[in-house]
Amino acid sequence: MRASRPRVPRCAFPSACAAAPDKMQLLLVLVSVAAAALAARDPLRYEAPDDCQWTPRTQDEVALKCSLRTINSEFDRTNFSVIPAEHTTSLDVRCDPEVDLKSTLPEDAFAHLVRLRELLVVDCKLATWPSSVLLGLADLRNLTVRTGNLKWPLELKADAFRSIRQLEKLTLSENNLWTLPEGLFCPLVNLVLLNVSHNSLQEVAELGFQVQDSSGASTPDPKARAACGLDVQVLDASFNKLSELPAKGIGALRRLKELRVTDNEIKSVADRALAGLKNLKVFDASNNKLVALPPGLFRDCVEISELKLQNNSLGVLAPGLLTGLTQLQSLDLSRNRLSSTWLDSDTFSGLIRLVLLDISHNRITTLNPDFFKDLYTLQILNLENNLLETLPADTFSPLRNLHTLVLSFNKLANLDPYSFNGLYALSLLSLDNNQFQTLHADSLRNCTALQDLNLNGNLLIHIPPALQDMRLLRTVDLGENAIEQLDKPAFKGMDNLYGLRLIGNQISSLTRRSFTDLPALQILNLARNKISKIEPGTFDANSNLQAVRLDANLLTDVSNLFSKLPALVWLNISDNQLARFDYSLVPQGLQWLDLHKNHIKEIGDSKSWSAGPLKLQTLDVSYNLLTRVGQHSMPDSVELVFLNDNQINTVDVHTFVNKPNLTRVDLYANQIVNMDLNALRLTPVSEERPLPEFYIGGNPYQCDCTMEWLQRINNLDHLRQHPKVMDLESVYCRLPYARDKSFISMVDAESSHFVCAYKTHCFALCHCCDFDACDCEMTCPNNCTCYHDQSWSAANIVDCSSGNHVRIPGTIPMDATEVYLDGNSFGELTSHSFIGRKNLRVLYVNGSKINAIFNHTFSGLRRLEILHLEDNNLKEIKGFELSCLVELKELYLQSNKLTYLDNRTFTELKKLEVVRLDGNRLHNYPVWQLSDNNYLARITLADNNWSCHCQYMRQFRTWLQLNLAKVSDAARISCVLRVKNEGVSVSKQLGPKLADFNNTACSSMLIGGEFLDSDFDQSVTIKAIRDYLPFALALLVAITVASCLIFLAAYHRRELRLWMYSRCGVRLCYRPNTSSSALEEDASRLFDAYVAYSLKDEAWVTQMLATGLEPQYRLCLHYRDFSASNYVADTILEAVEASRRTVLILSPQFLTSEWARFDYKSAMREALQREARRGKKPPRRLVVVFLTDVPSRDLDPDLRMYLNSAALVLKYGDRRFWEKLRSALPTPRNGKHDDPKPRNGTLCCCTAKQETAGGAAGQRALHMDTSRVVYEYSSMVGPPPPLPDTYEQIGPPSTYHTMRREPPARDLWA
Repeated sequence: MRASRPRVPRCAFPSACAAAPDKMQLLLVLVSVAAAALAARDPLRYEAPDDCQWTPRTQDEVALKCSLRTINSEFDRTNFSVIPAEHTTSLDVRCDPEVDLKSTLPEDAFAHLVRLRELLVVDCKLATWPSSVLLGLADLRNLTVRTGNLKWPLELKADAFRSIRQLEKLTLSENNLWTLPEGLFCPLVNLVLLNVSHNSLQEVAELGFQVQDSSGASTPDPKARAACGLDVQVLDASFNKLSELPAKGIGALRRLKELRVTDNEIKSVADRALAGLKNLKVFDASNNKLVALPPGLFRDCVEISELKLQNNSLGVLAPGLLTGLTQLQSLDLSRNRLSSTWLDSDTFSGLIRLVLLDISHNRITTLNPDFFKDLYTLQILNLENNLLETLPADTFSPLRNLHTLVLSFNKLANLDPYSFNGLYALSLLSLDNNQFQTLHADSLRNCTALQDLNLNGNLLIHIPPALQDMRLLRTVDLGENAIEQLDKPAFKGMDNLYGLRLIGNQISSLTRRSFTDLPALQILNLARNKISKIEPGTFDANSNLQAVRLDANLLTDVSNLFSKLPALVWLNISDNQLARFDYSLVPQGLQWLDLHKNHIKEIGDSKSWSAGPLKLQTLDVSYNLLTRVGQHSMPDSVELVFLNDNQINTVDVHTFVNKPNLTRVDLYANQIVNMDLNALRLTPVSEERPLPEFYIGGNPYQCDCTMEWLQRINNLDHLRQHPKVMDLESVYCRLPYARDKSFISMVDAESSHFVCAYKTHCFALCHCCDFDACDCEMTCPNNCTCYHDQSWSAANIVDCSSGNHVRIPGTIPMDATEVYLDGNSFGELTSHSFIGRKNLRVLYVNGSKINAIFNHTFSGLRRLEILHLEDNNLKEIKGFELSCLVELKELYLQSNKLTYLDNRTFTELKKLEVVRLDGNRLHNYPVWQLSDNNYLARITLADNNWSCHCQYMRQFRTWLQLNLAKVSDAARISCVLRVKNEGVSVSKQLGPKLADFNNTACSSMLIGGEFLDSDFDQSVTIKAIRDYLPFALALLVAITVASCLIFLAAYHRRELRLWMYSRCGVRLCYRPNTSSSALEEDASRLFDAYVAYSLKDEAWVTQMLATGLEPQYRLCLHYRDFSASNYVADTILEAVEASRRTVLILSPQFLTSEWARFDYKSAMREALQREARRGKKPPRRLVVVFLTDVPSRDLDPDLRMYLNSAALVLKYGDRRFWEKLRSALPTPRNGKHDDPKPRNGTLCCCTAKQETAGGAAGQRALHMDTSRVVYEYSSMVGPPPPLPDTYEQIGPPSTYHTMRREPPARDLWA
């Protein structure tokens, strides 16, 4: 029953009914607009899971794509129920293909997605496909399951697809399927496409579409599966392991249109393999192992239009194989073994609709005109790579519609004048790679429509006359022949030719007449010839030329060749012998220029642009002889510049400025040693454009102090004025100085690597560089080489290696960071050898015949990190020689003669990481003390005379086992046995390896050995006690007597010291409280004592004190030697600092006058506190003299403190007053007061003023001028500069002093 049509009511008013259709249309439009507005106002809401992305298909449908690692593996749990079911119509689940974990789909995984029409599960390593996994997906149309697994096959149940009867497309590729369950596809009654490619199926019957053959030819197989009659139209079983196509193997698929079984192992095909497939249009059996095909294979396939049988082993085509295929349009038989024997007039007969025939790569030797008698619709014929030698007349005459004929790679040597008869529509003819030496003049006369002709790869020696008057020819390829000349009539009548290829011939010259017959020529290829001369104006007649190739010739000059070609945009004249090139030789419109591999030494100058700017975009001048590039070396329009593989050593500054289009520059593989940062400077690049890319590697860069910018050039991108160096990681530079390597990667270089050599240098703010002894002056020692970094702070290297030095050079710069003194002959390193070199980090004094080092040899090197002392003659280290090296990390003492190392040697070296002690003579050093150095990472101890004492070895081995990773030569450490020979002589022999030591072995050696270390030591000890006992007793008595005498002397030490000094001038038991450096500084002071007193006591000081001391001591008296106009605080500070002792004269007058003054008191306190800060202990430089009794209540706390710390406190009138006072003063200088040695710091003195007293000549009194002078010297030892004759400024810029030098006085300091 049909459904009744709804009744349409009649219109009551005809006039209104006439307008009803228009109103209905308007109403529908309004409704649709309202619905669209409502949808736009209320957009689709969809919440996708975290691993998924969704895409709307329509207003109500969503396509969801999920990227997972696995599905319900041992590491993942997957819940598909969180996918919204309301709008999901397509689901794409993809797993990680790199993960080989087995995935599992749960039952009813997608049951809630009732609207799903497309499902893809890709790269998930499923082992089974559950039967009920697709339950509820009744509307599913497209299913793809592709596991991509090669380890195990996918197991499918027989009812796996029972619930998806509406399925139209099923893809089961790449599942490693070996077999399929019976009736698997039978429920899929609507299936149109089935893809089971890329599996391991071996029989077509596994598909379940085979129909039993009822022809009686064979007995029906009782085990054959029941066939499923489906409406499948496309079946792809490619890339399996099928070995044959049985009779009616897919006969149940009667509506099949495409059958693809390519890339299998099919060797045989049954005669009725395709029986019943009347709708088949495409059959692809390529890339198999077919040898022959049965003649009736395509009997039922009368509708077939595309047949692909290429890349098999077909040697014969059975008669009648292709008979009846009237719909066939494409036939591919290439890459088989077909020969002319099995080709006849019936082979292709009846193929009246054939358009493409490919029988290339076979063994065809001859062609009969009858072969193609019915192929009048053929348009493309491919016969390349056969064995054809001749082409008989009228061979292709039936092919009236043929437009492409390929005869390449045959053995054709001659052409019959009528070989191409009838080919009036032929437009492309390929005769390349044959054996033609010439072509008959009439061989192409019937090919009047020919446009493209390929004759390359033959033996032609001239332009074939057959080409003349071919007015429709567009391109001709004559490359790879033996053509020597281009005669005038060669191209006659070829007015429309725009492409001519003559590459790889023997042409030696070109004239003006060579191309005059080619007015339309646009592309000319003359590369790889022997052209050495081109007549000027040769191309003037070819004004349409756009691209010219003349590379790989012998050209030396290209003047007057291209400048008159306005259309030229592409020019290649590389690989010639050009020695010069100027941009005026090319037209302004040129965009691409290749000049590489010539002999050009210079390109471009200011005169090159006289004709106007070029539009050049690409410039290649690589592989030339360029030595310099500048701003005029390339036009401003250039985008790509290739300057690599030249001899460029100079890149001028601003070379790439005003080139706004620049995108890439290649400067690698040149000879650039140094380059200024401005050489790579660009015109500011906008933020919208990327920075130009530069390649500068492969140059012999010098890592000197001017190239440090290159390391950080890629960090300047924010300025937009410098390029991005793309190969910075591959840029290496040569180090001007390095001990361990000569080259270093630019990105790995440190600031200290970028150094320059220097001989002398003086800082701009240095005011003492007129003197050799100056910290701020850098002078490289003789026979040395010195290097510095850009800032003179990170690196200052002094190399005095093998300079025949016998002492440490005295002019090593104070700021030196690395000093190399190896290979000299120093003998010993004295104390303070490196004083003042506070920045020194690396010191090499190895191999310098050093016998000893002392406690203060390395004083001041608190930043030293690496010290090399190996290969010397050191015998002992007593404990404190290295204690000041608190930052030392690497210490090399190997290959010396060390027999003794104090236990405290490495105590202060807390940061030590490497210590080498191998190759010495150490015996019983407790190596386990090295455990206190927590940062030690490498230790070497082999080749020493280690003791074989069991206890020592036990401790040694215990420590070694704990530090085995640190001791790199642990396997070579052995102890040394001391063996007693006949008599009392002792010899040494190598003991057991420390790694093999154990207590049992040690005990057996002690028992069975003749004399081991312990036995020998014990015998020596007994003998020593017996021989030296009387001497020891006598020594004990002597020590007792001496102790008593020492006690008595100590009890009366003051009287004894005073007596010895007054009688013999000897300071008995005198020990200063300051260091040796402080003593030297004390000895350099100008005065022996500064006397502070009250003005009211001046008579006693000048008449008594000065008279009693000044003939022997140099005194500085406060009121006598200083002007009253001087500032008292500065006067006292300078006087105390310039004096070896300070004598304070205390009296009531002093306490009520001078000491009551605040400035006097504070200045004295400051001066004495400065003295206290000079040493670790309070200095004993103050001597206090009481003129009269002073009550203790009158003494303030400061004076009491001074009395407690004073070296001597005495009262005038005491017994032996003068002897006590002289003993407290420093040792006199025997009346000869030499100028003091200059030291670091400030030396304060008063200028001597010569006066004549009483007019008596020769009598001069010492007075102090109001001027004072401050000399500043560096720590370099040397004589002070001579005093100037006039007033001048001396000292640091912040202090100004004046001094006048008087004529020298014979007794000036007497």
